[in-house]
Amino acid sequence: MKKIVLFVFCLCLAGDTCRPPLASFDVHRLELENGYLHTTGGMATENRTVEVDYTDNRRIVHTVFDSQGTVTLTNVSSDARKIKYRHEVAIPRGEYTTTQHQTDYEVCASDGKVTFYTEAVLASMAPLVIDWVYAVEIDLYGDFNDDGAIDGYDLGLFFSNWGLDGDTDINGDGITNGEDLGILFENWTG
Repeated sequence: MKKIVLFVFCLCLAGDTCRPPLASFDVHRLELENGYLHTTGGMATENRTVEVDYTDNRRIVHTVFDSQGTVTLTNVSSDARKIKYRHEVAIPRGEYTTTQHQTDYEVCASDGKVTFYTEAVLASMAPLVIDWVYAVEIDLYGDFNDDGAIDGYDLGLFFSNWGLDGDTDINGDGITNGEDLGILFENWTG
């Protein structure tokens, strides 16, 4: 069993990072013939239930990550209550452009992760089903010669700038070094 994470609200504006998890719950993942993962799971407390059913391409993502699914939020307490859900998926590092088909959820892509978040204030015993479809286009870090691949040509350019600042300083710490090399190899396309 894998874990899926329940998080707090994250308003993802430029420069913001998504907040850490509050609680997690078990999920089941099945790899489909097309390489996508189908994830199902849920959790129940004295105040809420959360059930998820979605697919994504996390195992085969290269330049576009996509996810679609549903989450059912239910308030099982006697008072109105805000119910929240969030999950996070590791994606290749790069510059991100997100597209989502509705506005009742948020998608935040930053620093090698994409985060889905939704919340709703629900009356007692009220369920709400939220459907989502979103995609994250990824302009991979490490394609220094802009040929669409991260390969030996880029590795040569990288090493020619070792110890210097510039485009090869992928993590922006002011120097091209081993941390940047790790990101380059993380995004390697050959």
